[in-house]
Amino acid sequence: MIEIYLLEHLLAVSECGTLSDAAEKLNIAQPSVSRAMKKLESELGVKLFERTKNKITLNETGKLAAEYARRIIETEKEMQRHIAEFEKQRNTISIGSIAPGPLMILLPSLAGSASEYTIATQISDETDLMGGLSDSRYNLLIMNRPIENNDVICKKYISEHLYITVNHFHPAAVQKEITFSEMNGQNFIMYAKVGFWEDIVKSEMPDSKFYKQDDMDAVGELSCSSNLPSFSTDITQSVIQSRNNGRINIPLTDKKAYTQYYLVYMKNDKKKFDKLL
Repeated sequence: MIEIYLLEHLLAVSECGTLSDAAEKLNIAQPSVSRAMKKLESELGVKLFERTKNKITLNETGKLAAEYARRIIETEKEMQRHIAEFEKQRNTISIGSIAPGPLMILLPSLAGSASEYTIATQISDETDLMGGLSDSRYNLLIMNRPIENNDVICKKYISEHLYITVNHFHPAAVQKEITFSEMNGQNFIMYAKVGFWEDIVKSEMPDSKFYKQDDMDAVGELSCSSNLPSFSTDITQSVIQSRNNGRINIPLTDKKAYTQYYLVYMKNDKKKFDKLL
């Protein structure tokens, strides 16, 4: 069995042209490279170099050996990479969600049962989520409609209700409930990663402008210090207490302001998620 380091030394000599340059690349002494090449020739039972008094160069057999060394080393690196990726995937639960709200409920519930896993999350659209479930980029999805597919399990999860959030001086503050049309044309502060909710509010309030913030805490801070309305849901109000400080949360009565979420995963993951969920 040829040791990998001998092939690495041979490849370095082939790429660098001289033993001294190969030694510098490998960060070792030149005599070590020379001994390694002699050992490799002995194990292969052939001469790999043409040697003169002041020079050593690969012969045709050596060039062929160097090409095989390149392939073997590349294959070894590929093996290491794939094994590492497989192990990472095996110990990672990648969750893709159509909106951030249900993750606020799901992740704490997984903290105990999935403690041995690394949890990764992503907010995305339905096309990406379903494609990611098929190609294993996601292990678990949170969707806002039931998925009918013979290869997946779809379970009803939680619901979410969208609210308008205003300060006490806003004209809408006296209302017990409100509609999209009543708020259409006003400017809003909005979290940038709200998933499908962004499409809903933009389509239902086409005359409004939305000032998006990438940080959810920034949305809360700006909402408390600004006269602009923002959004909350029954989920965010229960999880993020700042959504209730100094602001009035008014429920939207439109049908599109309500959604039901579903947990979706492949049938071959049934045993794992039945346990975790």
